[in-house]
Amino acid sequence: MYEIEKKDLKGAFTFLPIDDVHYGSGALANLEATLAQYGIERALLITGKTLATKTDLVDKVVAASRGRIDKVFHNTTQHVHRASVIDAVEAARSINADGIISFGGGTPNDTGKAVLLALAEDVRNAADFDRYRVKFEYPSKVEVPPVNGDALPMIAISTTLSGGEFTHFAGITDSDRQVKDLYIDKKLAARAVYLDPELTLDTPDWLWLSTGMRSVDHCIEALCSINAHPFTDALASQALQMLNRYLRECKADPTDLVARTNVHLAAWMSVCGLANVNVGLSHGIGHQLGARNDVPHGVTSCVMMPSTMDFNREHVGNRQAWIAEAMGCDVAGLDKETAAALGRSAVQTLITDLELPTRLRDVGVAEDDFPAIARDALEDLVVATNPRPVGSVEEVIEVLHNAW
Repeated sequence: MYEIEKKDLKGAFTFLPIDDVHYGSGALANLEATLAQYGIERALLITGKTLATKTDLVDKVVAASRGRIDKVFHNTTQHVHRASVIDAVEAARSINADGIISFGGGTPNDTGKAVLLALAEDVRNAADFDRYRVKFEYPSKVEVPPVNGDALPMIAISTTLSGGEFTHFAGITDSDRQVKDLYIDKKLAARAVYLDPELTLDTPDWLWLSTGMRSVDHCIEALCSINAHPFTDALASQALQMLNRYLRECKADPTDLVARTNVHLAAWMSVCGLANVNVGLSHGIGHQLGARNDVPHGVTSCVMMPSTMDFNREHVGNRQAWIAEAMGCDVAGLDKETAAALGRSAVQTLITDLELPTRLRDVGVAEDDFPAIARDALEDLVVATNPRPVGSVEEVIEVLHNAW
């Protein structure tokens, strides 16, 4: 049984300004009331091309708004390139939008947050984003520019499991530098979130399951964080148990709405409170695999989690043993190292059972890419808070080689 450490805790805990989370089958029926709550009459709906052109789900969302959605923007791009954000901002300005609705996965959601920032700060072109991106110089010099203007209210409707609708940061890719930058401010958080499993049935299985592994990554890096907290520990460990069960049930029966609701809730739990604990190398490398190699977010977690856990194994106490327990392993009577090894194995087994990629070579990443990925990762502030200190490009390349 995992034994909780005795820690001298002090500080302040940050909650984001999310007022309501609507979940379960039929939750979308509450949308018009939510929009009215915030006085939204001319919303811009931001979504993806597939949802807009190959399903009838956008029509259902528009109908549920009862006339409060004025325009739909679907020309979003994976990893949220600056130019696509500017296009969305112009769409919002064209209708004098008084609210934003993101509908889909991480791409529409981060695009929506980026539009909030751009409207609040009068961003007019791609270069203007440089003023607001987080600037980090390894190991500890960081600048997080605030959003000073007033942000529109945003409603987030999720069709994946990446959990970005519950965070206050966005990743936006600078195509010139081939780097994904972070933008952080509580004003970027959604005011209400919808988790309706009926809206997720058209989500491709590989996307649903791989973004579920992204939530597993949230749990693992939160539990192993250098500033892990009892609040997030409790949520992450319970979420990990739920993800381990319900992702498998979704794999076995993609139409099981109860399983889909439970795994959606687990994704929420995996990031709830994450504003208060630092993540690490798996997320930091994943950001750059997306920007440079166009690897989807969930897939980056599939290929990077096991090697990152191995890299950190001697620097996380007995936390990987706790992961083993949360994922259903029998750790009774085992020493810490053996139990921790079961935790790492359980994560690898889940990825395999879901039939998701497990190696970088399987997702189009070449060994020649490693130096650039490693250099960019060291400019990501979450790498500086990895449990095992990362001091060089060579160490990041070692982790990449182990994942290749």
